[in-house]
Amino acid sequence: MNKSYLLSLSYLLVFTGVLVGQADSIYQLSSVTIQAERIRDNALGANSMHWDSDEIQEFASHSVADLLQQEGGVYIKGYGLGSLSTSSIRGGSAGHTLVLWNGLPLQSPMLGQLDLSLLPVGAAESIQLEKGGNTALWGSGAIGGLLSMENEGDFSNRLRMNTHTSVGSFGNFQQQVGIGIGNSVWQSRTQVFHQQAQNDFLYEIAKGIPKRRQTNASLSQQNLLQDLYWKPNDQNQFSLHIWRQESDREIPPTIVQNRSEARQEDRATRFVLEWEHEATVGHFHAKSGFFTESILYSDAQIGLVAPSEFKTCMGELVYQSRKPLAHTWMLGVTHSYTQAESNGYQEIQTENRSALFASWKWKEGKWGLQGSLRQGWIESEAVPLVPMIGLEYKLTPQVNFLAKVSRNYRLPTLNERFWVPGGNPEILPESGWSEEATLSGEFKRNLSNFSWSLTGFNRNINNWILWSIREGQSYWSANNITRVWSRGMEVRGMFATTWNAWKLNTRLGYDYIRSTNQVALENPRMLAGQQLLYTPEHQAFGKLSLAWQGLRMTYSHRFFGKARGINEPLPAFDVGTARIQYTSQIKSHPITLFFELNNAWNRSYFIVERRPMPGTQIQTGINLLFHKKTPS
Repeated sequence: MNKSYLLSLSYLLVFTGVLVGQADSIYQLSSVTIQAERIRDNALGANSMHWDSDEIQEFASHSVADLLQQEGGVYIKGYGLGSLSTSSIRGGSAGHTLVLWNGLPLQSPMLGQLDLSLLPVGAAESIQLEKGGNTALWGSGAIGGLLSMENEGDFSNRLRMNTHTSVGSFGNFQQQVGIGIGNSVWQSRTQVFHQQAQNDFLYEIAKGIPKRRQTNASLSQQNLLQDLYWKPNDQNQFSLHIWRQESDREIPPTIVQNRSEARQEDRATRFVLEWEHEATVGHFHAKSGFFTESILYSDAQIGLVAPSEFKTCMGELVYQSRKPLAHTWMLGVTHSYTQAESNGYQEIQTENRSALFASWKWKEGKWGLQGSLRQGWIESEAVPLVPMIGLEYKLTPQVNFLAKVSRNYRLPTLNERFWVPGGNPEILPESGWSEEATLSGEFKRNLSNFSWSLTGFNRNINNWILWSIREGQSYWSANNITRVWSRGMEVRGMFATTWNAWKLNTRLGYDYIRSTNQVALENPRMLAGQQLLYTPEHQAFGKLSLAWQGLRMTYSHRFFGKARGINEPLPAFDVGTARIQYTSQIKSHPITLFFELNNAWNRSYFIVERRPMPGTQIQTGINLLFHKKTPS
């Protein structure tokens, strides 16, 4: 194994041991439980959403892309079940959403983005979406938003088994099995996911033209996750997370192609090792990760076989001071080493990234203030110093004001630097400033609850990287050729009430996003001040849920305004989803039956031009849960 891998894995853990050993030799430790609120997970001024394990269960048969699109108000660029799905938050690109798994980034260092259709919702026990810039705390890529997937140990004496089975339209079959066992010292959680589908739906090209059936669109995905936890005492906790993922999918033809023989195989193996230590002087959190991922794209029609693979090793150490002081501060260091190879590189490429980051938070009375700072290096060269300031103020007992200002950046990917032809080793990072402010309120009366929020945001990014054909070139290349200005507002409202045994819950949201290119371009052709490709200005959603005892009925509706494609415009569209489920008990063990109707009104629409979306689809299944306390 390369020496840089070993250094990345070991130096932070060794450094942590030295610090902790010195602290424990100075201070006499008392019994302290590891439960500190982490500054990075609860940044002041941030606009965030959170889904716990119970809420995740409703999306057990879906990917993270589906969750964000239906619940998070995020625009997902995809073209159906199992297709490549990437996010656009507040008019940002796919590389502007940083995705974390247990605190470490999942993005491909070659592409700079992540296919969200490959992430099953059940792979995490909690999911958090935080919109807005967060580079100061989490690093490159957190320009538009941050998506965090976490697994945590439940140190109770228990035996827990769950299964999920569903069948649906177009040969869609899913099976999930999980088992958790442990006590107050150790815990084990194992999960297996399988999904397959033919995905051979009928679609309409245009009015008056006979419908066609999608071909070469089958998929098969498998995931195996293993979480192990060990807590030898109140001061220490160790965790090991393992994730093996395999995906095989065919890539269907567009509406202007007669057939396709393209396919893609994705393989990924991920390890994360964590150590948390609670000392009198504060909380120490060290983690090391090793991720390896390969993609094999092939197209028999043109004789193309394009393999690529990367290995990344990461290490991180974070120290946070102890409460209950009004002032809390955090200091961290991180390092990663990547090795990548592809037919598009002249040789195996490597990259080292390091960063120091710090944050200070103060909360007292009506006020809250947080300042964060990050200094990063790539191959020993400094990247822009990144500050962030967050503010919270309670205007009244029911109304809050939040604000955040941050500088953000995205480092160029390996493909943008080294692909032949077209890579540019001298390309600059994307960087700029973002600002946002939120006014929110919550009012309760008897058994009713109403909450609302209004957010305004503004972001300017310089050196935006685009692949284009420059004058005198015959090929596409990566260049810092434009500036992008994103601004807009987000409106949210929620009302919940209870009468007798009935529970009603409604959620509404509207986003106005104006994200414009500020520099006129020839290829791709863009006018100055023109809206970015695949970025609708208007988005809206609504969800109504009615529950009575074990019965729950839900209807959600989403609207997306018109957008620009590369070759042609994309009309506005709206999609509805209905779900009914019933939960009963068998000897105190829950059993849930559900039926879901997707695209309930059989809309014909496109999210990606020339890539049709399926019409009405059904999905039905059963969830079983066995939960038993075990002897100590």
